[in-house]
Amino acid sequence: MVFMKLQDLQGIEATHLDYKISLEQGKPKSWLKSVVAFANTKGGHILFGVTDGEHEAVGLDDAQLVVSKVSELIKTRIVPQVRFIMTPFESDKAGRLCIDLEVSNGPDYPYYYVHEQTREIYVRHGDRSEVATVLEQNNLLLKGMNKTFDTLPSRYKMSEVSFTLLAAAFKKETGEDFDLSKDLFSMGLVTENNMVTNAGLLLCDQGYMKQSRIICTRWKGIDKGSVDGDALDDEVFSNSSLITLLSNAEAFIRINSKNPWTIHGMRREESSDYPFKAVREALVNALIHREYQNIGAEIHVDMYDNQMVISSPGGMGNGNKIQDLDLKHVPSMRRNEVISDIFDRLRFMDRRGSGLRRIIDSYHNYTVKPAFYSDECFFEVTMPNRSESVGNSDNESKTQLSSSKTQLSSSKTQLSSSKTQLCDATMNDVALKEWFKTRADGKFKNATLERIYELHKKYGLEYHFNRANISNMFNISENAASRIIKSCVECGIIRKEKKGEYYFFR
Repeated sequence: MVFMKLQDLQGIEATHLDYKISLEQGKPKSWLKSVVAFANTKGGHILFGVTDGEHEAVGLDDAQLVVSKVSELIKTRIVPQVRFIMTPFESDKAGRLCIDLEVSNGPDYPYYYVHEQTREIYVRHGDRSEVATVLEQNNLLLKGMNKTFDTLPSRYKMSEVSFTLLAAAFKKETGEDFDLSKDLFSMGLVTENNMVTNAGLLLCDQGYMKQSRIICTRWKGIDKGSVDGDALDDEVFSNSSLITLLSNAEAFIRINSKNPWTIHGMRREESSDYPFKAVREALVNALIHREYQNIGAEIHVDMYDNQMVISSPGGMGNGNKIQDLDLKHVPSMRRNEVISDIFDRLRFMDRRGSGLRRIIDSYHNYTVKPAFYSDECFFEVTMPNRSESVGNSDNESKTQLSSSKTQLSSSKTQLSSSKTQLCDATMNDVALKEWFKTRADGKFKNATLERIYELHKKYGLEYHFNRANISNMFNISENAASRIIKSCVECGIIRKEKKGEYYFFR
């Protein structure tokens, strides 16, 4: 009996479909690897009797023979046994049938193609079935054991770590005392024999899991390497508890925002470049859902004039692509169940629903919305700078300079000793250095004047900086940087916009 037609399968995504015009008995691996890949990924269909290019249902010479042979080869060359069903459907030619081989995923991961000396694991990448990477194989093994990476024991003993910061954060956020003798085990941070789990390494004071680092960069312009290819500020946060990494990344974003969120009493002001709740949610998602087995990758926070991009290793746990989903109905998937649970307890994340919705809702009054992207390797969140958003027309007029204000005629590039303000960023090098020397009036040595010139080359007129930026840039102490700032302010070379935020005079 015919149960369906080819049209009934047209709504299935290409990543879940393969086409075979006939059963290749001499080369069964050509389609068996797709059976393995479907079982290891999200399931799928192989349509026998359908052309690959035009997807024309030409039918099979002997559909019953195909059913028998497919069943035999799956049972003898794939271990463990996969779950599958075969259903005939009509072809475009009278008297000929096609076969839909539907393969279900799991639950006995990983599945192998086995024949003679071959034993291979395949997964689905787009519309192709490919040999799984070592990382993908490890994830399938954990999936088959119903475990996550953070639950596994490490080589560290309880006596080699401490959890002072976690205990303090727990007390602060919940009001409850953290009982090390009981809570470490019950929360999954140590095993029964006092070995620290991977989650314990991520949350201990020592930060022994090196791949947990976060790289933060404030770029000049709207792209990496734009303008002169230089970064205005950059930090690498590592060798710390995830709690410290979260705090450090938030501080970096706040410092490098022109309009940072502010705190009045217990309330945060949200008239900022980036809303605090959205920043917190994106960073927490990156920390708890990242692929920690990938030791060659890290979380990146890239800030530009118009937006911020937070990316983390590891796509969605179920293999979906976030850009293909309805963001109102994204299922909650936990790649690291222990640290996710602890961040829940610490109230670092939204318990009431999707964190993605919280990020989107933070931009409800703005035209430009956050964007989300994922593939097999990483997950990315892009948050527009709300001060630059089209929806905020007042800020738009304030932040854009007309060409008439930014270009100088030859008469404006001539400096006299009476000049009190730097007129433009395009001033030639000789004139710029002469302006600094004139304003300094002998207060600086030539070496310091050269540093001020280099600082201007990096930050120009529109980007702010602080003493930490100067200290890092010239490898001097922050006290020495503060002295340079103080003298520059007195000379009228730079101005203080607000605490810890300085600009060169226009």
